[in-house]
Amino acid sequence: MTEPLRFGENPLVPSQAYAEGWSDFTQKRWTRFLDAYRRRVNELYMELAKQQPHCFTLLRPLEIYIVVSLTKEWVFIRPADADIFVMKERWEDPRLAQRDMFTRADHERVVREACDLSDDYDLYKTDDMSQRFDLDRAPRVESSNAEYFGREQADEDARSAIHQPKLESAISALLGRAIEEKALSGLREQLEEISELRGTRRGNRFEAWFGELLKAHGCEVEPGVTSDGEQVDFFVHKPFRAIIECRWKKNRLQPRELADLTAKLNRRPAIIAGIYVAWSGFTDNCRHHASQEPNGRTVLLWDASDVKRLLTGQIHALDLFEEHVSDRVRRYQQG
Repeated sequence: MTEPLRFGENPLVPSQAYAEGWSDFTQKRWTRFLDAYRRRVNELYMELAKQQPHCFTLLRPLEIYIVVSLTKEWVFIRPADADIFVMKERWEDPRLAQRDMFTRADHERVVREACDLSDDYDLYKTDDMSQRFDLDRAPRVESSNAEYFGREQADEDARSAIHQPKLESAISALLGRAIEEKALSGLREQLEEISELRGTRRGNRFEAWFGELLKAHGCEVEPGVTSDGEQVDFFVHKPFRAIIECRWKKNRLQPRELADLTAKLNRRPAIIAGIYVAWSGFTDNCRHHASQEPNGRTVLLWDASDVKRLLTGQIHALDLFEEHVSDRVRRYQQG
């Protein structure tokens, strides 16, 4: 390790006078910045912030942990009950004031190790001190344009929030996990109507409804047909292969009610899974029976909690399928 930078060695690093005024200046600058940011969001973007809160990181109270050396200023944040400022002055630190800190790619790792920062702090931004003005004198908050930059950051976060759903939708489509949000909205209303029905009528409506739910997740669904005395509710061909049986009964399903699905699976290639969807859920014995299915067949049990995750778009149907398969594999290995 070479000798670190020292005060007065280079006009592109802060002077002693700048360092003496840095702490007070930085806290006031950030206070003004946050006030302007939050006013702007409250005045113009509050509805957007409610829809996409992760885009407006600075809206909630934060602990703002700022580390400074002669080379850089690092700003870390984490949620807090009220705004808190922690200032760490490491001007001539043997590690943080190295000349290569201006350019090295792992500077975040170095500062985290030097300050023993935990993972719950997120790095929000960094500034090269060489880009600051008037490094030979104490900084003045009046010349920092903190309010302007606070409003500008609020506008930038709002732009991100506006484009975020389109970006997420495009990424999901590329990954084969697109979900039709408009279709889900209509299906949520239909579910309320189905819950008012009783008996066979409710079961039939639930069966058709669940097929439409899978289609909203981009699944290729084919209605079941009656053949040789066999009735299948419907098949899924993509993005996974499965026979689906749906039930909405008053009581949880018993092991004997899986026998029909198992028989249908045994007449088909092993790559095809069986999924039993029961709004009322399954008994413990039923779940145990499904997990011990012989002949290497895969029987997955989806209850109301799984259906609700699909209906809210919390998880894609393919991910739910893989989640249940992974759980089955783990249980098999442990057993």
